[in-house]
Amino acid sequence: MGFGLLIIGYITVLGVLPESFIYYSWGIYIAVTGGILMLAGFCKLEEYNIYFKLMKYITIVYILILLGFSPFTLIYNSWENYQIFLIVSKIIRIFLLFVFHFFLLSGISALANQINNIKIEKKAKRNIYITYIFFGAFILEFFNITEYVAPVLFLFSFAYYILMLAMIYSCYMRITYKGHDEAVDEKYNAKIKKNKKG
Repeated sequence: MGFGLLIIGYITVLGVLPESFIYYSWGIYIAVTGGILMLAGFCKLEEYNIYFKLMKYITIVYILILLGFSPFTLIYNSWENYQIFLIVSKIIRIFLLFVFHFFLLSGISALANQINNIKIEKKAKRNIYITYIFFGAFILEFFNITEYVAPVLFLFSFAYYILMLAMIYSCYMRITYKGHDEAVDEKYNAKIKKNKKG
């Protein structure tokens, strides 16, 4: 379907984490490459539900914003301008990446429900709640509540990244195997015939 491209893009992009080092160097183009791979994946997935169709446009916005960030990271700017860029870009990243993950997980949940894969649907819904907490923690970081926030967020980011990769990999393994759609259609048709006989 498209989860293969999606997982490669998600691994490559690294910028799916709001505080990724990739936003402050030439590495931003690695994130753009990953974004393009994910876009190709969503172009394949968009036929399955509205969430994946929205993800295609969200990913385009993501790529364009990264390209818009690049002059500030690669061309010399005054210290004051650079500090403003850091704050504004972080706010944009937190909002955009929250939307990105929310609609991605909503699309996975809807697709899993459509094919009656309860396990993946439950995992996707669980990850949506974790997404609220994860990005909410980054908003709290602005208030500098404690000096321990940064290291805790770093560990949380790593755990969240692994959790999301595992989620997409589960979709790749359990939803996209060859003949899956045909098998689902056969089960559905067999169920209808059984109900009619009953």
